[in-house]
Amino acid sequence: MAMPALIFELETPLEERVARLEVNVEHIQKDVSDMKIDIRRLGEKIDAVDQKLTAKIDAVDQKLTAKIDAVDQKLSAKIDAVDQKLSGRIDSVKDAVTELAINMEKQFANVEKSFGVLHTARAFDRVWWLLMSAALLGLMARAFKWI
Repeated sequence: MAMPALIFELETPLEERVARLEVNVEHIQKDVSDMKIDIRRLGEKIDAVDQKLTAKIDAVDQKLTAKIDAVDQKLSAKIDAVDQKLSGRIDSVKDAVTELAINMEKQFANVEKSFGVLHTARAFDRVWWLLMSAALLGLMARAFKWI
């Protein structure tokens, strides 16, 4: 049996295909060059934005530094004022305690004159016994877990 002869259909010629590829490559090259230009523009814009942001950050830094310094000065002034007030009050308490000690000495001297010799050693003994009693009571309270 005989077979019919195959008909070969010629593909599009090779030159046409190469021509189409060259056209596509030209479009791609044009697109790449456009992208390079856009990237350069973006780089310039980014540099400009960076400079603006750096300037703004520096300005904000200066403002914040100035405000912090102002707050520091105010707080230092207030602390100094409180320190002076407390120093004055502590000095007045010291003076009051000294005056109290002097008054007590005078009263003891008056008592000695009116009631005879006052034994200050006995007064110190009483204070000592009171302190020891308070310490013992505190120790007992701690042992019984009252405090």
